[in-house]
Amino acid sequence: MARPRVAFVGSGGAAKGVAHIGVLRAMQELGIEADICVGASAGAIAGAFYVQGYTPSQMIDWFRPFWQRGLENPPLKARYFLGLPNAEQRRSWGYLTSGLLSIDRFERFVAEQLPTDDFRDLDKHLLVTAADIDGRGRVVFGRGYREDVPISRAVAASSCVPVLFRPHRIGNRFYIDGEVVRTLSIDLAVEAGADVVIISNVYRPHVGRAGSPSLVYQGGLAVARQSLNVILNEKEKRGIDLIHKMYPQVQVLVVSPDLGRLPFTSRLHARTMLRRGYRDALRILAKAKRRGVFDVAPNVRSIGEA
Repeated sequence: MARPRVAFVGSGGAAKGVAHIGVLRAMQELGIEADICVGASAGAIAGAFYVQGYTPSQMIDWFRPFWQRGLENPPLKARYFLGLPNAEQRRSWGYLTSGLLSIDRFERFVAEQLPTDDFRDLDKHLLVTAADIDGRGRVVFGRGYREDVPISRAVAASSCVPVLFRPHRIGNRFYIDGEVVRTLSIDLAVEAGADVVIISNVYRPHVGRAGSPSLVYQGGLAVARQSLNVILNEKEKRGIDLIHKMYPQVQVLVVSPDLGRLPFTSRLHARTMLRRGYRDALRILAKAKRRGVFDVAPNVRSIGEA
């Protein structure tokens, strides 16, 4: 009997996206392999390297101090996200001020590290989402969609956090972070034929213990961070509810570690994020495996078959 097709769907989350690697590590230990990867921003980065054979250990190595790294891969340094404007960007004052930084340097880093930069050469199915800044909604890069665009360019476009990065140009269009349109594109995983969808969501709001001081005493940044988590988490819940109604035969497993109080832009907490993502995923996925979720594909396909 055929095993179910498994999809990994990763949210964004900037530095919090490190938790995705913890989820992938738990999947590896449990013998769960994703056939499909869908992601925006940090989720797109994790997915792009996973589908090309990078192990969670190799990805974790990016965040270790140099004296602890045992692999040859270069660390993912902050300077890769601190690109200066190119000649074209400098010619337009409006474009130059559309964001603080250029993401071109990060695109080059991804292109250099990936074994292939072509969606069409992949054995696994990778789908990356971005948002067209000029109002054309979600754009999907990958096989069956915009497959002619290099993977590194699609990942860079998907990672363009508004205001922080200038919108990334591909052809004559400009793109920003795919989460602006949709936090998690679960529908793409289902349309690609997934029977089981593993969601890695880093936007779970922090829930304080009874009697503990309110977040308001931690200042405006803490309030803003919690507000963003609430907004994006509610968007995710509505998406999952819709998938359950439309495709009840599709199993959706949500891994959402408690990262609510951790900052979006600090790598100092990478080990904590990895550990929480790993532990949450190990608990949820092991339970699903005991129930036989990953054993046999359903008789009815997820979507799209006559």
